[in-house]
Amino acid sequence: MAQETEVLIVGGGIWGLSTAYHLAKFGQKDILVLERNDAIAEETTPQAAGLVGQIRSSVTMLHAIRYALELFSHFPKETGHDPGLRQTGSLMVALTPERMDAYARQIERSHVNGIEADFVSHTEMNRLAPAMDPTKVEGGYFVPNDGYVDPHQCARAYAAAAKDLGVQIQLNTPVTGFRQRNGEVLGVETADGFIASNRVVITAGPWGAGLAKEVGATSAVQPIRHQRARTVPTAGIPHHHPAVRVTDVSCYLRPDKGGYLYGFFEPTPVSIDLEAMPADFRTGDIEPPVEVMVEAQRRLAPTFPILKDLEIAEYRRGITTFAPDGAYLIGPVPGIARLYLATGCAALGIAGSPAVGRWLANWIIDGDPGEDLSVFSHQRFGAQAGDQEWLRRESEQFYANYYGIRSDE
Repeated sequence: MAQETEVLIVGGGIWGLSTAYHLAKFGQKDILVLERNDAIAEETTPQAAGLVGQIRSSVTMLHAIRYALELFSHFPKETGHDPGLRQTGSLMVALTPERMDAYARQIERSHVNGIEADFVSHTEMNRLAPAMDPTKVEGGYFVPNDGYVDPHQCARAYAAAAKDLGVQIQLNTPVTGFRQRNGEVLGVETADGFIASNRVVITAGPWGAGLAKEVGATSAVQPIRHQRARTVPTAGIPHHHPAVRVTDVSCYLRPDKGGYLYGFFEPTPVSIDLEAMPADFRTGDIEPPVEVMVEAQRRLAPTFPILKDLEIAEYRRGITTFAPDGAYLIGPVPGIARLYLATGCAALGIAGSPAVGRWLANWIIDGDPGEDLSVFSHQRFGAQAGDQEWLRRESEQFYANYYGIRSDE
């Protein structure tokens, strides 16, 4: 086991692996990633849908997704590793006139920001997604340069590229604590001993807040269950089939392994208290919530009637992590020098992973993320961050209204 390293990353999911890759790409040496499982990216990463959509109310996130599409597109040529990008676009479906009005505002803002997006006819919607019944929808618009990635493949591509650049990845090594002195972190404790490091980065997804608590820091995020299902393969899904969001029923759908992968944001979210779970709790321990996916199927069936006839091949048992305002928490941990924390993926962890990795790498190497990330500050909630009831209530509300029509649309 390495006893000392320059940069130590706690968590071998997609954010940690992207951070490792970007650090190495930017010239940082002596990087170690610690992963508690016997393989990388085995917790929340492979449960994700991997949607990469540019339509964002936040300019910061708009730039982040634009960078994601650039990185994913060029990654195979630059590194020799394929993140699995399918750039088949996004089809945004409206069931109500109110949603169409919101879509018109989104399109207008998209054009201002240089994003190609336009309303499409019912005939074109049917060409893009032949199993869809366009007579049941009000309308929709198409973003041709959007897409999706295979989350597990993407994480493995980051890992392979990082290792090519000299990054070490150590499996079966859970972090049990941190060693600090005079307000700065010195390294981490593991079952096999202490590992000293000049800088420590926590990218442990839903477990990040608990790890930060070990050093006395409060992270205002709430882990929430988020489930998906994949159907058995079916004929007739074209190669060009886009990711589809039926936002009025809080659902989304995309092709996956010959079938359809779909999920939705539950109106009554289920928070997960990881502190109450056993130390060996894993994402896969969540029981498949059959009733949740039955409800998702019921909501999608008028638009995609084929779902009523397709059996479920796989339930994806996921956890997403939300802050009360749905934005990331990224940057140096207040009051603890040389410690960085990134959490609060807010169901945008895969698409945001390139930017998160770049921001953290810039912060560690240059002392600055390269752009204004005050919207992601760990301190933005003030004393309320420690109010667990407020945190749970507000985070669940944001989750339940993930596709709600907001005033900034």
